[in-house]
Amino acid sequence: MKKITLIILTLFIAINSFAQSRGMKEVAETNLGNQVNIGKQYALFIAIDAYRQWTPLKKPVSDAKEIRDILKTDYYIDEVIELYNAQATKQNIIKTFTDLQKKIGVHDSLFIYYAGHGYLEEGSKTGFWIPVDGGTDITLQDNWIANHQIRGYIAGFKTIHVFMVSDSCFSGDILNASRSAAPQINNEYFRRGYSLTSRQVMTSGASEQVPDQSEFSSAFINTLRKNTNPLIDPLSIYNDIRLSVKSTMPMLGALSGANHQENATFIFFRRQNSVAVTPTPQPSNVPSNMVLINGGTFTMGSPVSEMGRDKNEVQHRVTVSNFYMGKYLVTQKEWNDIMGTTVRQRRSMVFNIDMAEDWLLERTLFGEGDNYPMYYVSWYNAIEYCNKRSQIEGLTPVYSIDKRNGDQNRVKNFGDEKWVVTWNRNANGYRLPTEAEWEYACRAGTTTAYNTGENINSNTGWYEGNSGGKTHEVGKKQANTWGIYDMHGNVWEWCWDWYGDYINRAQTDPIGPSSGNERVIRGGSQSSDATILRSAFRTGDLPIGIFDAGPDRGFRLVRNAL
Repeated sequence: MKKITLIILTLFIAINSFAQSRGMKEVAETNLGNQVNIGKQYALFIAIDAYRQWTPLKKPVSDAKEIRDILKTDYYIDEVIELYNAQATKQNIIKTFTDLQKKIGVHDSLFIYYAGHGYLEEGSKTGFWIPVDGGTDITLQDNWIANHQIRGYIAGFKTIHVFMVSDSCFSGDILNASRSAAPQINNEYFRRGYSLTSRQVMTSGASEQVPDQSEFSSAFINTLRKNTNPLIDPLSIYNDIRLSVKSTMPMLGALSGANHQENATFIFFRRQNSVAVTPTPQPSNVPSNMVLINGGTFTMGSPVSEMGRDKNEVQHRVTVSNFYMGKYLVTQKEWNDIMGTTVRQRRSMVFNIDMAEDWLLERTLFGEGDNYPMYYVSWYNAIEYCNKRSQIEGLTPVYSIDKRNGDQNRVKNFGDEKWVVTWNRNANGYRLPTEAEWEYACRAGTTTAYNTGENINSNTGWYEGNSGGKTHEVGKKQANTWGIYDMHGNVWEWCWDWYGDYINRAQTDPIGPSSGNERVIRGGSQSSDATILRSAFRTGDLPIGIFDAGPDRGFRLVRNAL
């Protein structure tokens, strides 16, 4: 009887394994083509909440098991390896890595999930995983596993696809967060990415503390549950969860020094007969053509090693609250609809040029059309637009304007004239971004010179190297990973702040100096050198006079998040 039972059980396992293999093969071939090589799908979970010496944690093991169950139920996973609490010693973790190096084939895929304590050694800026038997002496570092050691093990896998998620404090230094411009995620993207060597890492934060009860893991679980697409990759997951995590700054990048190829990607294959669980809906009142930017803490400014760096870019930690930001620069049509003037009318008013004669010049030299960014906009013009649009849409205007000190339409002696503008920070209308909000949104979680990496490329933005000396329609370059276009180049963008030196200490929602002569402009323009398009580059300009504003001063809108 036992022998018959064993035969039946063996046959059931074989049939079930064949069915899984066939189902996954069908999903892969349908979406990636017949030539794709699909091996086994492995998932390794390491989670610790019952530490021997470190403070106990609440949810790592339960979060790991929930992710495991979702992957086994809704996605194709062939084998799960688990190390929880007492099993997750340094020796067992290293043994598991070395065993997997021997076991996993070149066309297999490996997903690694770690949740537990982490530590950043300040002297060397080295991050560590803390196994269950890790000591607490920061000089001895007994039974800790350094990030560079983890990188070495992962680099040694024969498989071309590894995706690691690290939900721990100080996890950000394990990856290289620089990436090329955000791709269009479609089957061609998946086909190309899956043919290359991927070593991707997603972390719950940068080099920072992460709360015990992790928003990150909840968002990760939520994204896997609600997904209905047959393929989902780390970038798709990241683009979803970064909007839900407020207490830290999730990061996505390549594992540095592990042979990752640009544009490569790991893929989870979803079972097509499983039903997605609808998560708690996101707010439905996101304003049209705006993106909800979840606040967080980031390093504002640039490192001294960055090419083209200016001394006014001193690095400091800044925390910003949630806000909405326009996907696009304010366009000429949007301006005309609200203010009733065109760029030709404004230019003719300033230079006293006949509008008919000016038409060809405007289109040839500067760029004119409904979807081109609005320019010839002073800071005061932008403030007036914000208020007028707010009133038209039934919102509370943000700014109070006292014009007794001058008339912004006069160009004579414009540098000596100032209006008094007061900001009601509780109003729900349109406004300009603060300088901190602008850089936070521009970086979109990156720490590199540009939000696409350390070097500018053809998809980064419009500047002197590719613009032909004129502005271009908004949204023609690829958006950053938070869905915002033209943060590098096209036209300069006005910010709220007076221009001045940074306060070199950690700040929350800074608004700049209390007074000054110039207002901050950011992002560079169609005529700027590449180094000026950097995320950290900053300068200022006089807020009054459209003569000075010229054909390269524009702006984008922001609203307070509800």
